Amino acid sequence: MVLSLLKSMVTSSRSSATAEAEHTQKGQGTPRVFDFHGGIHPPEHKALSNRAPLVAAPLPREVVLPLSQHIGAPAQPLVEIGQRVKTGELIARAQGMISAPVHASITGVVTAIEPRQIPHVSGLEDLCIVIEREGEIDEWARLEAWRDWRQQEAQDLIQRLQDAGVVGQGGAGFPSAVKARVRERHAIDTLILNAAECEPYITADDLTMRTHPEALIEGLEILASLIGPECILIGIEDNKPEAVIALEQAIRARRADKRLPPLDSRLEVVVVPTKYPSGGEKQLIKLLTDREVPSRGLPADVGVVVHNPGTVRAVQRAVCFGEPMISRVITLTGEALQHPHNVEARLGTSIADLLRLAAPAPTGIARLVMGGPMMGFTLESDALPIIKTTNCLLASSPESLPEPAVEQPCIRCGMCEQACPAELLPQQLYWFSKAREFDKAELYNLADCIECGACSYVCPSQIPLVQYYRFAKGEIRSAQHEARKSERARHRFEFKQARMAREEAEKEAKRQQRAQAAQKSAAARADASAAADTTSASAATATTAAAAVQPAPATDIKAFKTARAAANIAVKKAEKALKTAQDSGEGDISALETSVTDAKARLAKAEADLKAASEASESATPAAASTSATGAAAPAADLKALKTARAAANIAVKKAEKALKTAQDSGEGDIPALEASVTDAKARLAKAEGDLKAASEASESAAPAAASTSATGAAAPAADLKALKTARAAANIAVKKAEKALKTAQDSGEGDIPALEASVTDAKSRLAKAEGDLKAATDAAGAAQGADKGPVASAAAGSAQTTDTGAAGSSANAAAPAAAAPSADIKALKTARAAANIAVKKAEKALARASESGEGDIEDLQTLLATAQENLRAAEVRLNSAQAGSTDATPAAKGAGELIPEAPKPAAGSVGRGSMASNVTLSQAEIEASRAENLAKRHKQVSIAVKAAEAAHRKAEAALSEADDENRQRLATKVDRTRRNLEHARESLAEVQALVDAQ
Repeated sequence: MVLSLLKSMVTSSRSSATAEAEHTQKGQGTPRVFDFHGGIHPPEHKALSNRAPLVAAPLPREVVLPLSQHIGAPAQPLVEIGQRVKTGELIARAQGMISAPVHASITGVVTAIEPRQIPHVSGLEDLCIVIEREGEIDEWARLEAWRDWRQQEAQDLIQRLQDAGVVGQGGAGFPSAVKARVRERHAIDTLILNAAECEPYITADDLTMRTHPEALIEGLEILASLIGPECILIGIEDNKPEAVIALEQAIRARRADKRLPPLDSRLEVVVVPTKYPSGGEKQLIKLLTDREVPSRGLPADVGVVVHNPGTVRAVQRAVCFGEPMISRVITLTGEALQHPHNVEARLGTSIADLLRLAAPAPTGIARLVMGGPMMGFTLESDALPIIKTTNCLLASSPESLPEPAVEQPCIRCGMCEQACPAELLPQQLYWFSKAREFDKAELYNLADCIECGACSYVCPSQIPLVQYYRFAKGEIRSAQHEARKSERARHRFEFKQARMAREEAEKEAKRQQRAQAAQKSAAARADASAAADTTSASAATATTAAAAVQPAPATDIKAFKTARAAANIAVKKAEKALKTAQDSGEGDISALETSVTDAKARLAKAEADLKAASEASESATPAAASTSATGAAAPAADLKALKTARAAANIAVKKAEKALKTAQDSGEGDIPALEASVTDAKARLAKAEGDLKAASEASESAAPAAASTSATGAAAPAADLKALKTARAAANIAVKKAEKALKTAQDSGEGDIPALEASVTDAKSRLAKAEGDLKAATDAAGAAQGADKGPVASAAAGSAQTTDTGAAGSSANAAAPAAAAPSADIKALKTARAAANIAVKKAEKALARASESGEGDIEDLQTLLATAQENLRAAEVRLNSAQAGSTDATPAAKGAGELIPEAPKPAAGSVGRGSMASNVTLSQAEIEASRAENLAKRHKQVSIAVKAAEAAHRKAEAALSEADDENRQRLATKVDRTRRNLEHARESLAEVQALVDAQ
């Protein structure tokens, strides 16, 4: 940044008392002007360029249009090399919500799409589209002009701003369409036109207001219709008297025009004292409204939206005339130019071409700066294009911009703190940045620095403070980017591990299914052989027939599935051959269509055969189970087979839905047939889920009987618990995937959001069911273990009384496996508690990082932290219960073998279950305190918004009650608008209050 030419003057900022005295002199009707901390008064040098009128620059022979002329994601090219384009034609579309399209600024031919150097402080390259002008013509491709824009819907106007590529021309180039949607999340009562233009040398906004005041007033009306503010304030410094007069005349003329609806009287021109940086967004809000934007906050947080004059004019041109943003006003100034003035130039024009219009001095340009001397940056070449955020080209002479002085040690004078308009501590930030202590710099609110250069201007040691701050910000952003990349990589790894575990579980289930099928076949053959030796010929014949027929359905179903798969492949091959022939125009298309029809018929027959065989197999299963004594193992195998069938049906539904969506997006394929396949797949999935549910209920009802008849059945609950835990984990992953897909669709505005919301609800219901099943199975297993302890202990005791030492030893050996189970459970619970603790720490770290950077969804992270803390508490409770149960069960286990004497019982106040419970309570208190603190902050912000909305509504109602007939309609509209804003704010407050009450 160039600051050397401004070091000759250091003046103190005006006090608020002086500003109020000026207000008193101007009369009671003038709005009150407040003051902000710090500020400086550098030489203005605006007279160099504001004396000449605004002119249009000649059309360039070539334009270079970067795809990143705005904040957010770069645009995506839509044209090819050699393609002819018209002026205003879309050549690159926006990607994502925070992005903006790019349009051709001249009529010509695309000659290159390649990386080129762009006008940026980094000096790096970016992808650009190069267009060479075709002759002298300027053929336009405008959007539809809406002269009567008041008849359009608000969403149509917002979409027009997006389609026209309108971005902010006074700062970082934020898309105006996104800013116009601010009322969806905030209650806005003030719209400000930032016409201060406090930077020395720059007069682009000044000439825009003088030349096009009517367009600015209409642009403000358009934005007010979208934002719904109570008042519109035009903040302008007192060194622009011609612009003030032009705006006031335009407002009076607009109010006198009876052909248009009455202009709302809330529109006011507010003249503020000249002080740098009064044009800063937060500083101008403080000057006009006496509101302070919170640290890391936005103007919308205090009910204000700010726009630049160039942006407002671009809005008016886009809506009323259908012109995309392809040009802007630029100040050509500096002591090295003989004819400094302002021009309206097409985007992408070479800087060298524009400087030639201002007649550079024969001595040459010592330094070329884009922007002003306070916040601009030096350009190393003039062979660069202008972009949407270029507002000034400053060509200086060696005398006006000498080389920066040598940096001297800091003398701790404190002048930088007095000049800082953001009320920071620049000296401390300097030390932290220089020592690379970026965490401390963040704690001192480095992110709130607006890089205005006031601290560097007043520093007697010539320290380039802003350069240190920019370096620290860049390092912090890089570290945060790497942290996000690492987090995404961790998520991908965890998803991969979960997928591999799921696939391995499916493979294991298939292997077990095949092994059980083989065991069934062998058992059936053994039963048939035994039945042949019985005395009853009829019973032997029936049993032999049942045993011989038993394996047949599985074999038939497998063959039918193979036939169905082969028929499906044949259909796909036939359709692919037909599509290839249709695209190329070669081959016997009628014969291929016949083959497709024939293949589909064979597929339908194969599916019908498979369905009939499946139904026959299902009907035969109960009878087969009743005739075989070995059928006790069948329910578990049936459950696994039904779960596998349900999973396969679910995959089939997803594949069918994906194929249908692909066909709908591309417009190709047989969409009715694909819709029918989706319906069929969903029906099969519903049937599979119904069969699985019925089998699960039957298995649960048969479990007590099986447990009473089998001594080896004690291992079944553990296997069921493992399966239920796996199902719960899979359901949890499905919920996270569904929520992520829904959030992605909501952020991008693409996709079937209702369907995704339904999938999230369905996934959560499945997770709740899985957790309920796991809890029920866990309780049942615990009850079964308690019931088993009594008989086992008594039997062991009896054995000890009637047998010798060897018998007692064998009893102890038999009890050893059971004694090992609690230890394994406690180890697993400790592992789960540690994992839950790590999850809490990660969630706290992510929330802190998002709160400091202002990026990410804070509410989602708070919810994630609360969930992790609840999971940690549950894990601690489960571990505590298991440890207490293990302690209680140890004496009984020892007494069963009578090998170790019974340990003494703990005293009433000893460490045990109560000690762990106290720790859990303390953890819960910490959780509640953190949650209450976060909710309190949110509640305070929303409460302020509600109070502002209530005050605006009361004011509007009071004005309506005192209005005459001419203004009643206008004020009634105003009351309705403020009422909607108030309702929106109260709804937000009610949501937050509900969360507070839930605490």
